[in-house]
Amino acid sequence: MSRFCIYCGTTGSEDNPVVDGICLKCMLKRGRLIKLRKNRIRVDICKICYSIKIGYKWFETSGFEDAISSIIDNIVPKLLEPSSKEQVFFIRKYEFITKASWKTVVRVYVSTFFGGIQIEVPLDITIFLNPVKCPRCRMYDSREFEAVVQIRGYPLSYISQVLEKVFLEDRRLLRDFIESISFHNGIDVYFFTHGAARKLARKLVHILDAHIMETYEETGMRSGRQRARLYISLKPRE
Repeated sequence: MSRFCIYCGTTGSEDNPVVDGICLKCMLKRGRLIKLRKNRIRVDICKICYSIKIGYKWFETSGFEDAISSIIDNIVPKLLEPSSKEQVFFIRKYEFITKASWKTVVRVYVSTFFGGIQIEVPLDITIFLNPVKCPRCRMYDSREFEAVVQIRGYPLSYISQVLEKVFLEDRRLLRDFIESISFHNGIDVYFFTHGAARKLARKLVHILDAHIMETYEETGMRSGRQRARLYISLKPRE
């Protein structure tokens, strides 16, 4: 029995195959090949340093265009809804329909396959950037934190996994934990106390075989005593 499209009746051709009773042209016309679960999203961006919040983490960016690029790389793929679970797809490129700003319309071009043919599907998404202060800028403004563990020279994905494991194994560290902020070259972990920062640093020294250094920054007086903020640096041994 020959296959035919239930919508237009075509039996298909080399450039318009029929799969499961629907031809490629009808799939595209009805937007069923691949679509966005929602075409408007809102993402928090720091109005001071342009870091953006993805999930529960903050990531450094250099401005609107860089922020949009990070959103397309890390958030938009999770919003794509293919026609089947087995469908392979990826974002090949994107372009700005409007100038990158607090409200930006972006067209992403998604490559996927249908009946053995590779297809590029354009999808428009509107990205709203919600201006807030990131934890780092709030902390610098309020000067609330007491210690920072600065981890550099390791793959970010590896460090994130290590930190998650350490915090899961030692819940007491979480009592004094404030926030972790990712950069292109490492992660800063902020604490309310020197003791918690040193405890994390000791654990990481053994796990990462890291070189450790401590420095202090005087931050004024509290209850008649000089207050000093602790910075602990962890880097690979040379």
